[in-house]
Amino acid sequence: MPSLDSLIRDPYAALGVRKFINATCHWTRFGGTLISGDVLDAMREAARSHIDMTELQKAAGRVIAQYTHAEDGYIVSGCAAAMLVATAAILTGKDPARMMQLPETAGMKNMCVAKRFERRKTPDGREYAHYGYAHAVKTAGVKFVEIGDGETVTRDEFEKTLSPQVALVYWVGYAPPGDLPAGEMIRIAHEHGVKVLIDASNSLPPRENLHRFIDLGADVVCYSGGKGLQGPQGSGIIASTREIIESVAMQAAPTQGIGRVGKVSKEEIIGLIAALTLWAERDDEERMSEHHRKARLLADSVRDIRNAQVSVVFPDHYQRPYPTVHVKALPASGMNAKAVLDALHAGDPAIAGMGHSDPAVVRLDVRLCEDSEIKAVGKRVHEIFSAKR
Repeated sequence: MPSLDSLIRDPYAALGVRKFINATCHWTRFGGTLISGDVLDAMREAARSHIDMTELQKAAGRVIAQYTHAEDGYIVSGCAAAMLVATAAILTGKDPARMMQLPETAGMKNMCVAKRFERRKTPDGREYAHYGYAHAVKTAGVKFVEIGDGETVTRDEFEKTLSPQVALVYWVGYAPPGDLPAGEMIRIAHEHGVKVLIDASNSLPPRENLHRFIDLGADVVCYSGGKGLQGPQGSGIIASTREIIESVAMQAAPTQGIGRVGKVSKEEIIGLIAALTLWAERDDEERMSEHHRKARLLADSVRDIRNAQVSVVFPDHYQRPYPTVHVKALPASGMNAKAVLDALHAGDPAIAGMGHSDPAVVRLDVRLCEDSEIKAVGKRVHEIFSAKR
């Protein structure tokens, strides 16, 4: 068993857990983001005192409102928790009996319009809808009405689904070209008395996305605290109207409704507010310039690899303003993306990368990496391709 001293010195080594160079940026699987020293200092100080959590949430809500242009805000344990409890608030309003009824929704508007979800198959061939992050919305008790082809939705398709039983629309904050614009979607939904929840978990940067969806009229916007904001990984933000946040507060921690599972600590609330303030006040152009510099550094280090094509892709495949480096294994290499990713994962140093819809392409996002780590990634990619010649 590890000693306390060994856990303090190097907790992962003490537990026998490998450290990774994270070239996925902030995937939860690989520990999410990296928290800055200033944010950690604020969290340590928060741990030294007791406070009233309701009062702390109200204070946090004021800061969230300032940066998101919402009327109010609330902090829970990640964007999925934010979507769960925000959906619950839309379904129940401030009716405590309905809150205790969830996830049973008899007597309530309980339909949720969403883009068609991916279909997958079990090993024995049964097809099912893979709800992904939207499973958090479903957990509140809604039934999905799916529209579109999984990528884009037309105005007519959308408007036809807005029946009297529809309580809300679930919409992701980034979209491919040709999709129904978010502002138009929100306007149409409101014309039918339907609220709109935006999943903006991975929509930062740019900084304007902190307030863009609220400015467009969205009723609720949910953010991850541990992705672009670089706050505690187990934290998330709900930005919404005062009425919806009042309902959230009635059924999220420290109370005992369906959102109790989204409980956060005082340290996480302070950490997220510190991270939000730090991130929102930093110059966006400077931040983006640094992201591009890191991507070019990696790309330049691997351009001369034989049997591979290297490119810097911007925006990314979801049209988000993130530069990613694509390394495409050509047929002569004898490899595909899975083989390259497995070799990166198993190597020393262990490196986490991402796949692509093209099975030959490895995506590498090094925004969170130090220059020394970026050089190590480039060296390891060279080694993998050289070993296959």
